Amino acid sequence: MKQLFKSLFLYVGLFLSFILVLSCLQLYVNANSLLGSKSSDSNYWITISKTITPDNIGRKELIGFNSKDIKELKTWKEVKAIHPIVSNDFRVSADGGDFIPFYTDMYLEAVDDEAIDIKDLSDFKVEDNTIPIIISREYLNLYNYGFALNQGLPQITEDFAKRIEVNINITLKDKNLKYRGRLVGLSDRIHSVLVPKKFLDSINASQGLSKSKDTIFTRVLVNVNDATDQDLIAKMSKKGYESNQESLRSAKIKGKLFLVLRVIGIIGLFIFLLCVFMIINYIKMQFLEQQEAISIKYSLGYSPREMVKKVSIKFGIIVAILISISLLFLSIAQYYLSQSDIANGLLSPFLTPLLFTLMLIIPIVIYFIVNELIYKWLIKSWKF
Repeated sequence: MKQLFKSLFLYVGLFLSFILVLSCLQLYVNANSLLGSKSSDSNYWITISKTITPDNIGRKELIGFNSKDIKELKTWKEVKAIHPIVSNDFRVSADGGDFIPFYTDMYLEAVDDEAIDIKDLSDFKVEDNTIPIIISREYLNLYNYGFALNQGLPQITEDFAKRIEVNINITLKDKNLKYRGRLVGLSDRIHSVLVPKKFLDSINASQGLSKSKDTIFTRVLVNVNDATDQDLIAKMSKKGYESNQESLRSAKIKGKLFLVLRVIGIIGLFIFLLCVFMIINYIKMQFLEQQEAISIKYSLGYSPREMVKKVSIKFGIIVAILISISLLFLSIAQYYLSQSDIANGLLSPFLTPLLFTLMLIIPIVIYFIVNELIYKWLIKSWKF
């Protein structure tokens, strides 16, 4: 009875360790789905601008970033890459023609293609008098959930928005140009109306601005090592720079959440290793208690390898059963979490395939580890 209680205690600990480690992995995937995935924990993008004061209002040379400012930003150790945002130096308007009766003044901006968070940019080039446009996803949300509802206008989906074409009217010093504008994507990173950089640079250059004049960029898109770095925030404050604070808050929340998940995962891994160590010792104790029976089996022709293999297979099967039960609990929890309000329809009701891969790998690895450790101990201690 005592041995049964001891083995049950060890296997319960093993089960809890699986719950902790596997749930942390799944929560990591869920957090990426809810807060935005990233290729590494140090991959953040922020848009930096200069704070508007009474001294620089209306003065582009003071409110914008010149080459000296860009060069200084590149020396900051917290900064990985800088992409200046180019804005239009001419008047731009848009109208819907006969199809959609509207008219509005607007602005255009451009940034390097590698800084845009859209995978396929094959259509992002001016062809046949058509300008491809990328807008912030927030702009479409503002229309759908604000303007459209209040004005009794129909809400539009992203796919439908990509089918709509509007007239883009560009007023230069000596001529007027008319293009068709077509939406090709929505950006979660840049709150702007983006067009191809080569196109905007060429139109700006046609305005006859002196090439020797230092180019002024109103904003810069910066890839930083860690958006929550207090040194970075202090430097920005000292220089009078400000950024999209919501991105900084999201990065901070995400960083703390991942830190908590890592700590819990490490604790679960420690419990798992401790349980494996205790179970190995428990198996050794069983061999010692049955030393006489094992010696008889050995004299009858049973090899130590076969005896250890039998025990290791049994342990591996128990581990596989415990992982399966853990995944069953997690599957139920994941399904209900995906249906909750906090998920906002962004979570899959199914567990990540990685967990099922671990269900196959862990018992096999445990079998070989236990088999090898017990066998070496058996040969060394009993001198077979």
